Amino acid sequence: MTLPIEEYFKYHPPLTEARKVAHEAINQAALAFALTVEKNVKDEDCRKQTYFAIQQARMFANQGITVDELKTLQN
Repeated sequence: MTLPIEEYFKYHPPLTEARKVAHEAINQAALAFALTVEKNVKDEDCRKQTYFAIQQARMFANQGITVDELKTLQN
């Protein structure tokens, strides 16, 4: 099942407790990884690139949680 393209470009605030918990788990995991990188990676350029990749991964993971919920609501 696919969602209309417009749904991927809207903000969908988390309405359910389950989705809020899932988003928070992703956010905490991303932060933990970023803090580990900060502690262990000395090269500033590599750190910056890694932070950017973590931010992207966090964003797409949270979008995936939202899309999963939207697809479920379509049924």
